[in-house]
Amino acid sequence: MAEAEEGSAFSKLPPRLQESFFELADRAAGRVSEFLKREEERFRELKTVLRFRRVPKEGLRDLRIGVVDGSVSPKLSERLGFRIGVYAASYMVFDGDAIISDGDEDAMEAGYIISPQIGSPLHTKKILSLLSTLLERKLALRCMEKYDVDLMLIDGSFYGFRTRCSEIKDRRFRDLGIEGTVIGEGIESGWDLIKEVYELTRTLKRSGKVVAVIKRIRTSAIDGWLLSRRWSLDDVLNRNDRAILRGLMKVGEYFDYADLLGDGTRHLHYSGLKGWFHEILRIIKDEPEDNKLRKALEHVEKKLRLQITTDLCPKGASDQEKEEVYREVISPRRLYVRLSPYMPPACIELGEGVDQDLVLPYLVSVANPATGLPFPIDLIDELISFDRRLASEFADEIEARLLLNSELDAEDVYGEFESINPQKSE
Repeated sequence: MAEAEEGSAFSKLPPRLQESFFELADRAAGRVSEFLKREEERFRELKTVLRFRRVPKEGLRDLRIGVVDGSVSPKLSERLGFRIGVYAASYMVFDGDAIISDGDEDAMEAGYIISPQIGSPLHTKKILSLLSTLLERKLALRCMEKYDVDLMLIDGSFYGFRTRCSEIKDRRFRDLGIEGTVIGEGIESGWDLIKEVYELTRTLKRSGKVVAVIKRIRTSAIDGWLLSRRWSLDDVLNRNDRAILRGLMKVGEYFDYADLLGDGTRHLHYSGLKGWFHEILRIIKDEPEDNKLRKALEHVEKKLRLQITTDLCPKGASDQEKEEVYREVISPRRLYVRLSPYMPPACIELGEGVDQDLVLPYLVSVANPATGLPFPIDLIDELISFDRRLASEFADEIEARLLLNSELDAEDVYGEFESINPQKSE
């Protein structure tokens, strides 16, 4: 008997609410239509300023490519007694078009985290995310050593894990009652975990072989550059860089921040011009016009340095150590390359010593038109993606095994693993 299809979310609402949402959608479409028409004219103006280069074809050759990705349970299992999450990572290796890592028992690992059902779930999620990133970094290094790849693709920015590390940096896992894979094996605190991820990331970045493929873009350096011309919010597009470039780039072209900003590693600074615009405006209002940009960027640099060192430096770190960490985190060059006519350009960061004339032709040759990303990234993502129910089913499995333990009281076990919301299953 065929399984019944799940209805749409709209169909589950009361009829009155359905009508309301359809009316609201019509109203929203009209507003967005006006916005898009205005934006199209702005894009035409911007296209005369931005420079796009063609990806060279002569650099294309057969390569051995490694790709690694990790995944965490999209939703934590929240029980009366515990908060539970799972994570995993895997790598694949391509020799030309052939996958040569099938059957490699070292290519995939998984882990878990269990914490008491108290405190902020955001801290648990951050620890879970860092554990997944740690496993990704370890598997990437293992893959590079085992297969001697020409290039290693990692999913996500080199230092994208940095955000909000300061929130868990000083927390000792044993004091919080946190249990999990690798916790206790040299990883005793948030700082231990952060330091390990940072050191492995730095090793990967300096290997001369690693390219980071970034899916979630939050930088607005182009808007920051537009701001810097007249220091007016009327000049910005209020879009992230990839959204802007989608309307301007052709397939086979790439964009280098250096062509706009004079330095391929300054995108965070120009993005900060927008993020901290109002306080910057107060600082530069009495400055001569030819000095405003310098003062503004100096202010952004102070803010970025404080953020980065607060997240990634231990208490009592020397000024030299802080400077080294800051320079390391802002150092990756970031490019955009348009791989599909249907999707936005892909964003990449180049590790040290990586030849962009080797990387870009390869990316064009393995582009997936449906996603605008390299096929290896899509394949590893499909392999390792988690269903949102996985953490709950993992918790159910733990509960079942505990119920088989004759030394434990079944009622106590049930009590600890009951759903935190009795009205709904997880």
